[in-house]
Amino acid sequence: MDPTRLPALPALVHLAEVLKGLARNPALPEELAVRLLPYRMAPLPLARRKGIALSPALCEAFLVHGADEALAHAEALPPEFAARLAADPDPKVRAARAKVEAAGYGRQALPAAGPEAERTALAGLPDLKAESLAVLAADADAQVREALARGGVELPEDVLRRLLTDTDTAVRTAACRHRPPPDLHAALLADRATRKTVIRFLDLDPDMAAALATDPNEEVRAELAAHPALPTELRDLLARDPSPDVRGKVFARADTPPELRTEIHAWLTAGARRSDEDWENAEEDDLFCEIVLIFLDMEPYPWIEDDPVPHATSPSRGMRRAAARSDRLPAALLRRMLADEDPTTRMIALSRTPDVDLATAEDIERRHGRSKFPERPADYFAFPPETLRRFAADPDARMRVLALRDPDLPAALRECLAADAAHTVRQTVAKDPRTAPDTLLRLLGDASESVVAAAAASPRLPVEAMRAVLDLAAARGTEPSGAGTP
Repeated sequence: MDPTRLPALPALVHLAEVLKGLARNPALPEELAVRLLPYRMAPLPLARRKGIALSPALCEAFLVHGADEALAHAEALPPEFAARLAADPDPKVRAARAKVEAAGYGRQALPAAGPEAERTALAGLPDLKAESLAVLAADADAQVREALARGGVELPEDVLRRLLTDTDTAVRTAACRHRPPPDLHAALLADRATRKTVIRFLDLDPDMAAALATDPNEEVRAELAAHPALPTELRDLLARDPSPDVRGKVFARADTPPELRTEIHAWLTAGARRSDEDWENAEEDDLFCEIVLIFLDMEPYPWIEDDPVPHATSPSRGMRRAAARSDRLPAALLRRMLADEDPTTRMIALSRTPDVDLATAEDIERRHGRSKFPERPADYFAFPPETLRRFAADPDARMRVLALRDPDLPAALRECLAADAAHTVRQTVAKDPRTAPDTLLRLLGDASESVVAAAAASPRLPVEAMRAVLDLAAARGTEPSGAGTP
């Protein structure tokens, strides 16, 4: 049958995006996956589909199409293909497979004579045996030794000593993230490459601390400012350091007096304000004040958990957030934080406050605004169906997408949302597992590439539509050149 005459298939404005979406579709039949393999954008997402165990026949099809490297990224492979790719002549293929195995699908083989890319990937394996660690620590390539030093595995002392005394500065710096043996502290402190990194592990004495407090390198002073054994007089000295980063480290300390913390926050805020008012002419330190405040907002402040009350009204958003998370914050204070000026603080308070009224929850959701994080207040408040359906006609697209959280949303409202003016709403419809196949079919012809790709990736898209798309792509002669590579 001529696919262009299929009445159910809309005009596909973005056929390439449809093909990309199909390549991510977990319900794509194997025979159609084979037909997708010649398209350059398809092999890698086909291999990376979560929860899909590739059959031997499909693996063989990858290799026939020259998509060995893409296949190497599959999380679950038949043993014979995993072994075949691990021994592939192409170092890129072996390195790709080693990275996947390092994520938890492991093997212990260590081809010491293999290329650098593969050995670097192997160095990140979490469960290497002691003999393999020793071989990697003595590798001729510094990038391999650095990868081992940066890995999450606990290193035997002999391996750690070798890396901490390596001739390459990057290797020594990476190794210093592990706790060094005490007898190496002095040498690491004297080494410019490891000086700032080793400070957190030092047993500070007064003379050493005083010398570090006047170090010309602000990164050294910042590390010192975070040391738990920092003497009080040096803490107060560093609280007025010219570096915003150093002051920020003092701010985040549990033992910093409230008045000193307030002074630091005011100083950082003033610098950030100057930067915001005249960004082009701002001093570099003013720009860094703004950056430090952002990082302080993201600090966990675990010590606030035990005594949250003094910090519930802190000028610091990060500290108010930590107070709101504490189980020891009185209910009255927590409820008051529902009206906090910081959207994240309000959301945390909403998540922990029982019996919030509907109007308050809706106000918090409306004021939350767009965020780079997917979390939103509606995740912590069950809006009733009638409210969710009211949201379907809301002027704000952010609110309209919430209507799709109603499991019994009337079909007419869902269809309205599928034709919404905002592509973000249509994309949410396309991603919704309850969206009807006919609606998904229409969305394949959407003007937005993101909507099209989402509809094509839906497991509810009819197999007949998937096949028709591939027939149409073949009829149009859509780019089927080259195997996909990362």
